[in-house]
Amino acid sequence: MQFSRRIILAAGLAGALSLTLTACSGGGDTTDASGSGRVTIAEPIHSIGYLPLYAAISTGAFSDAGIDVTVTTLTGGAHVNAVLNNSAWGFIGGPESGAIANSKGADLVAIGGVVNRANIYWAASPSSGVHESDLAQSLRGKRIAVGRHGGSPEVLTFFELRKLGLDPDKDVQIVNNDVSGSELSLVSANQADVAVTTEPVLGQGIEQGIWGQPVLNVPQSLGEYPYSAIVTSRANADKSPEFTRKFLAALGKGIDLVRNDPEQAKAIAVKEFPSLTPEVIQNTLDRAYSDDLWTGLAISTEAEALNLDVARQSGLLVDDGKNTPESVLKLDYLP
Repeated sequence: MQFSRRIILAAGLAGALSLTLTACSGGGDTTDASGSGRVTIAEPIHSIGYLPLYAAISTGAFSDAGIDVTVTTLTGGAHVNAVLNNSAWGFIGGPESGAIANSKGADLVAIGGVVNRANIYWAASPSSGVHESDLAQSLRGKRIAVGRHGGSPEVLTFFELRKLGLDPDKDVQIVNNDVSGSELSLVSANQADVAVTTEPVLGQGIEQGIWGQPVLNVPQSLGEYPYSAIVTSRANADKSPEFTRKFLAALGKGIDLVRNDPEQAKAIAVKEFPSLTPEVIQNTLDRAYSDDLWTGLAISTEAEALNLDVARQSGLLVDDGKNTPESVLKLDYLP
């Protein structure tokens, strides 16, 4: 890889990729045979895409099942490490992150889906000269802010660039930053031309005039794709089958609420994201529903095969085919 074409603007990458491969029982977390328990779920960013998880907490779906769920935001890949070093029972994120850890000796599995489309968008500065109508040519030589190295946005960006006939190492500059939402300041300060972003940051950038409407809608480009799932260790999932079933059933109630009750979903989003304007939240939810982000807990074998293929083509999953949909998915406990 030609790192001369990569700009890394934040530290922490080495630590994020130095995986501590300790058997996971969830340090501080407790589960028992009756299905009750207290667990921590680590998230890489606080995202409206994760609204079903927040909804299951806010509406009492977890507490009604005897489960106390705490969500902690850990950036720079630390959400994966939190599961590997026992400080979280699971993380919400891409199954490919678990597969990458598995290629280094871990045994992580995705037990249920949350975001069922690749919830990222490419947005360009008005002065960048990047246009949806001539995307491949207008991207040449441009600086693309993709978040942390090895994260799902970067993995998918490499895949989409190659679909356009562009070499991520030669034809563009990849700008990495571990700080969630940093793409706003990077594009605003002219340190990047294009942001690979998600909601609600996408809507904030549009509202502030930092960028326009997306030049690439990845959910529509890829179709069904397990962008974010609940990922835990196989040992955690199997330790208390009744707990895992109850956890997933409660999460499913959160998904159902978000899908079927947009007004209550919006009220929960307002509570979770108090700094966002009502207009940004409404536009964010409208886009999410239009792109069909939340379809349920199930993850198809075909979608996971695509997930692994994207990760391999990006060069970030090097496993000689060790990871398969059957090894990465553990859907035994779905309600």
